[in-house]
Amino acid sequence: MVSSKLILSFVIEILVVGSVAWYGWGLSVLESIGCAAAFIVMVRVVATLLSFGLSELFRSPRPKSMHIGWVGWLRLVAAEVWAVLRVFFVLHPLEPWINKPDPDIAGDGMPVLLVHGFFSNGGYWWGIKRHLRRSGIHSVYTVNLEPPFCDIDELARQLARRVAAICAASGRPQVTLVAHSMGGLVCRVYLQRLNGDRHTARLITLGTPHAGTVHARLLPGPNLRQMRPGSQWLAVLNQEQGPRPRVPTTCIYSCHDDIIAPQGSGALRGAVNKPTPGIGHLEMTFSPVIQGLLLDALATEA
Repeated sequence: MVSSKLILSFVIEILVVGSVAWYGWGLSVLESIGCAAAFIVMVRVVATLLSFGLSELFRSPRPKSMHIGWVGWLRLVAAEVWAVLRVFFVLHPLEPWINKPDPDIAGDGMPVLLVHGFFSNGGYWWGIKRHLRRSGIHSVYTVNLEPPFCDIDELARQLARRVAAICAASGRPQVTLVAHSMGGLVCRVYLQRLNGDRHTARLITLGTPHAGTVHARLLPGPNLRQMRPGSQWLAVLNQEQGPRPRVPTTCIYSCHDDIIAPQGSGALRGAVNKPTPGIGHLEMTFSPVIQGLLLDALATEA
């Protein structure tokens, strides 16, 4: 499963850098492990800062109501760096343990299925999943889509199987889909090409690049090529949709997203679009603002 692949990649990073420190610098085993961990953390922090720079270079115009000032920028960057460290070093590796088995609550309200984004797994949803359950929404499910660089259409087929299993287990004919980043595109393919609108009551996307993101140009891979601005795949997907989505859709996105650029890509034609300022891409699962907007969208009747 994808969580295992992410854990393996993390272990390989530690082993490679730690071996260099042990063999090249003559450090002890513990010193080598510490050196490797510090180096990997530094790489993640630097990558996050560079990502902010790229997102600002290609940013969408921001209305005055979305300006945050220098203090807001410092808070934004610090919160996103902290989110990156928690997601990559805690939530992703511990996904098999922090995501409990599926709830056995047939008929306990509409099931909510949380769909992660690129190079992620169900562990990402820890913050939002906990908040939903504290708010009285207990029928919450996750999915692990794999492999990380897979074609989005194939990931949509995996999503279809997961939705079918949830409907069978819960006794409900439909689910509500909540998707982060690339997960929103996976959901749209499911809705538009796999008759997923029959089994979906509502779609809520968080920071999804509905019109692509320039960051997708930095790496190879089928799904990244599909997410590049101006890609034929995106053009066809948006044309297939028509003037409005197949199901009631809410798009929540940040005008300061450090991964989705231009940030206006988070909006979708015909959907209820809710921009918000000062929140990073991975910070969304921890953000009280995003959690509040999500609860409002879930409470809205279809």
